[in-house]
Amino acid sequence: MNLENGVKIDSQPDTSIVQQDGQISDPSVIGTAHWGEDGVYWRWSDGGVEATSFALRALLAIDPQNRLVEPVTNWLIKNRRGAQWNNTRDTAMVVLTLNDYLRTSKEIASSVGYELLVNGNPVARKTVSPDEALGAPSQFEVSRELLRDGANEITIRRTNGSGPVYFSAQAKYFSLQEPLTPAGNEIFVRRQYFKLVNHPTLLKGFVSERVPLNDGETVKSGERVEAVITVEAKNNYEYLLFEDLKPAGLEAVQIRSGENLYARQLKSGVLNSKNATLMNYTSSSDFTGESRWVYQELRDRKVALFIDHLPEGVWQISYELRAESPGAFHALPVLGQAMYVPEIRTNGSEVRIKVAD
Repeated sequence: MNLENGVKIDSQPDTSIVQQDGQISDPSVIGTAHWGEDGVYWRWSDGGVEATSFALRALLAIDPQNRLVEPVTNWLIKNRRGAQWNNTRDTAMVVLTLNDYLRTSKEIASSVGYELLVNGNPVARKTVSPDEALGAPSQFEVSRELLRDGANEITIRRTNGSGPVYFSAQAKYFSLQEPLTPAGNEIFVRRQYFKLVNHPTLLKGFVSERVPLNDGETVKSGERVEAVITVEAKNNYEYLLFEDLKPAGLEAVQIRSGENLYARQLKSGVLNSKNATLMNYTSSSDFTGESRWVYQELRDRKVALFIDHLPEGVWQISYELRAESPGAFHALPVLGQAMYVPEIRTNGSEVRIKVAD
């Protein structure tokens, strides 16, 4: 089928190449698939939501059991913002497509009953009829008495009917873990430090070399350090904020907020062929040539990076720090989030750095 030739598939949307030591893919997570690009500004012909909607309608008409139907539907739902999509046209197209999907899949043709258990203890039991399908979402709060230290088991069991049961879980907790490990949902981030070491040469004067500064290593007071932040976006996102928490002994070289800073997109082929655990990319051939402007704010504890629109892919941002105060310091993780969709968020890993006098 020609449609399958141009599809973009992500079979593991819960993992990232920039956090190889972070998450392990859960086999129960549904993959995503779509057609088209982000459709930014004047590029209406590349609108991913509209193109994917039409492609899904075609699949439902000619091959409703196609393996792409579920991941494509998942991608469309993930691109919803509140109760709508990018614009009224996209919203209308997706609503028509999902209507075809519900009619074909017969998901809401019969009643579905389910029960919720936490560590074997019943929390809720409910039956949803076809008339209640669109108003079915319910929120159940789990009593603290039912929770235990360590692993907890949440079971959602269908008691009658054959339709699917959709669910999500939310937990808030305080962790004493050290060092902090990376995690992410839809976006992933990794921060690396490089010492900028100057070497004298015969013809070119001093040449700067980027030397990796790993966890627990030492930098001398006065030396410059480049902070490289690598971001993988699993989708096209708007209004992202990344807060890089600086080590207490280092300060940004730039003294004024708002100076030009850009995120550059890495080639996917480079990521697959090079050592992704280092990501020491400096050659222009490693990048696609695409860039996004980043507004930076230099604050006492952190550098805040604002991006108004970031298309799907892997991007790198870098800025310079200067080692100043001697001592042993913790660089707390980079924190990233979609400012208006807070469940899309990420954190990097913690790094420990020593500054010698």
